[in-house]
Amino acid sequence: MSGRRVGPWLLAAVLGAAGCGSSALSSGSGAVANPGTWQGSDLQFTLNGSTLSEVVLLSKLTCQGDNGCQGSVTGPLTGTVTAAPLYGTLQSSQGSVEIDGQFTGATQASGTLRAQAGSCCTAVAVWSADWLAPPSGGGDAGSTPDSWGTSAGGTLKPYPPRAVDGSLAAPDGASPEQVAALQTLEQLRAKLGLLPVTAAAPLQQAAQAHAEFFVAHGAQYQAKQLSPHAEDPSFGSGFTGADPQARIQAAGWSAPATEIMAFTGSPTGAIAGWLATVYHRMPLLDPRSKSMGYGQAAKGAYKTEVMEVSGGASAAPGVVVYPYPGQTGVPGSWDGAEGPQPPAPPKGFPSGPVISLRFSQPATVTKHELRDAAGTPLEHVWLDAQNDSNTAMFDGNCRSLYAHQPLAAGVYTVHVEATILGKAEVVEWQFQVGN
Repeated sequence: MSGRRVGPWLLAAVLGAAGCGSSALSSGSGAVANPGTWQGSDLQFTLNGSTLSEVVLLSKLTCQGDNGCQGSVTGPLTGTVTAAPLYGTLQSSQGSVEIDGQFTGATQASGTLRAQAGSCCTAVAVWSADWLAPPSGGGDAGSTPDSWGTSAGGTLKPYPPRAVDGSLAAPDGASPEQVAALQTLEQLRAKLGLLPVTAAAPLQQAAQAHAEFFVAHGAQYQAKQLSPHAEDPSFGSGFTGADPQARIQAAGWSAPATEIMAFTGSPTGAIAGWLATVYHRMPLLDPRSKSMGYGQAAKGAYKTEVMEVSGGASAAPGVVVYPYPGQTGVPGSWDGAEGPQPPAPPKGFPSGPVISLRFSQPATVTKHELRDAAGTPLEHVWLDAQNDSNTAMFDGNCRSLYAHQPLAAGVYTVHVEATILGKAEVVEWQFQVGN
C-alpha cells in the first residue's frame, strides 16, 4: 500500500453538546428552554417565544415502500411548531414531516420525526438538539472577526484563530505518537478557530488495537481485499470488533465516531495526508468534533495510522475554511489519492489543491469562484451534498472545490456567495501556493 494514500473511511452522525445561558420558555414537561438557535445532527430550529421557526432538516430522512419504492425528505420546512408541548406538522417539497418532543432542560431537547415521503412510504427517526450559545467571535477571548486582516473579506468571515490550549493532556499511558497526534490536531484547530478536541482513553484504546490488528494481518487483508476499516475474526488474535462502531463500543465508548486511516508512518504525516483530501479532512475541520483517539503500528511491510473522532461540541454560527486565510506554502496540486476517490477533473488528476468550506448552519451556495492573482476565474470541480453522494453521507454541511489543473505559485482568492437562513452572505479569502 502506498505511503501517500489514505484509506476509505466511515462516518456516523454526531450530536452537539449542551451549552449554558439564561432561561426563557417553560415547556409542558416543566423544563425551561433558552431562546435562539438549536441544533443537532438531524434538526435545526429557532426557538422564539412559544413557537419554533426556521426549522431545517439537516440530514435526509429516507424510507422504502412496496415494490422497491423509495422516498426521502430533507431541507427547509414550512409551517409552525408549538413549543409547549413541542408538536407540529411541517411541509417540504418532498413531503410532510411531523415533529414532536420536549425540552428536557435549558439547553437540551429531543423527540421523534415522522416523514411522509409522498405516497411512497413513511420514515421515522429520533432527534435531539442542543441550544447554541451566542457566538463570542469564534476564537479565544482576544480574537475578533477581523483577526484574519486583509486575507479575508466578505460579510461572513471564517472563525478567527485562537490561542493554542496548552493545558490539553493525553490520557495516562499515551504513547509519544498519540501525544504528537493530539498536539498536531490542536495546533490545526486553533489556527482555524475551532474548539480543542481532547484525547479519550477508550478511543485511544480502540484506535491502537485496530492499528495493531491491521499490521499483524496485513497479508490476509491484501489477499481477501478486505476494507482496512473491517476486522475478520478468522484472521487470528487481536480481533476487537468487525467495524469501527463495534470496536469503540467494546472499548467503552458509546457515542458515534468517525474512523479515518492513513499509511504514512507518523502522526504528522497522517494528518497532513488527511488534510490533502476531500473527505478525510472533514472530521478534523468539524466544529462539533470533541473527542479523539489515535493509534499507530508497523510490522514488516505494513504500517498504518488510525484516528477515531467523536462529536458532542456545539458550533457557533459561522464558517471554517481550509486552506485558512493567509496560509502560505499550500501545495499546488493533488493526486486524487483517496478512497473513496472524489470525481476527477475532465483531464484527470492531478488537480489543484483541495479547498473546503464548512458552514455551521444550512446554507444555499449561489456562486463559487476560484481566482488567480490577476482575478481570472479558474475552472474547478465543485462538490456539495446535492451533486456528490459521498459529501452528503460524510458531512452535508461541507463544500469542496479543486481546480481542473495544478496551480502555479502565487496568491489565489476564493469567493463564495450563499444564503443562510434567508440572509445573503459572502465568504472570501486568499491563500498562497508556494512561499
